[in-house]
Amino acid sequence: MASTVASSWSFAFDAAETFEKKCSSCHSIGGGDDVGPDLKGVTERRDSKWLIRFIQESQTIIQSGDPVAVELFNKFRQKKMPDNDLAEAEVLQLLEFIKAGGAPTKTSENKSALKATPNDVELGKNLFSGSMRLSKGGPSCVSCHTAGQLQYLGGGSLGPDLTQAYSNYNDTGLSKVLTKITFPTMAEIYAAKPLTNDEVFQIKAFLYSVDKTGPVTAGYQKKFLFLGILGLFVGLGVIDFSWRSRRRKSSRPTAGGKS
Repeated sequence: MASTVASSWSFAFDAAETFEKKCSSCHSIGGGDDVGPDLKGVTERRDSKWLIRFIQESQTIIQSGDPVAVELFNKFRQKKMPDNDLAEAEVLQLLEFIKAGGAPTKTSENKSALKATPNDVELGKNLFSGSMRLSKGGPSCVSCHTAGQLQYLGGGSLGPDLTQAYSNYNDTGLSKVLTKITFPTMAEIYAAKPLTNDEVFQIKAFLYSVDKTGPVTAGYQKKFLFLGILGLFVGLGVIDFSWRSRRRKSSRPTAGGKS
């Protein structure tokens, strides 16, 4: 009875769909390294027990000091692979799918940010900051992230700073990440509200522009702090002036009163 239940449960698992949703934004099968390594031949290079555990809890293995895991983590710019709540039988099916070469790669529009116009960059900034709504109703990036100088204008801190996202992911990788958002806290939200191709390109163009400009300099931070302090003193001065004016008016003698 137990084996029958396990068999039917495993049969319901769709390895192709799981790879598409959970893996394809960072990995290819025979298409070369991307955000993460190319998985072609991985079942020959690595022991199945190691692969099962790594897919289920990669960060735990990295933190344990496993030399292979640490080497991969450092090679791919320390990108954190989310843990996957998959049973061993499901991981084995996923590995069989990868071993067989996976499904044919879907071609998707990937317009390079290098072709962006200043208007594209401005549109991307507006989408990122939320001053322009995403067409399918998803939350703006600034709800959880910041980038460049937006950190001084109320950028979110739940997610990482994306100032260097373009360098970290490269053009194609960033397109895939924005098209197939698989990070646990975002996947469920954007599954029904994906970005359009135009929105992916425009946000990518903004992030390229921010990355090219470089991280916010200490000089800019000091300037911003100075302007903030100056604004505070100006505000206090206005309040003091207003209070003094009211005090002088209230101390004047009323008509017919004694001097």
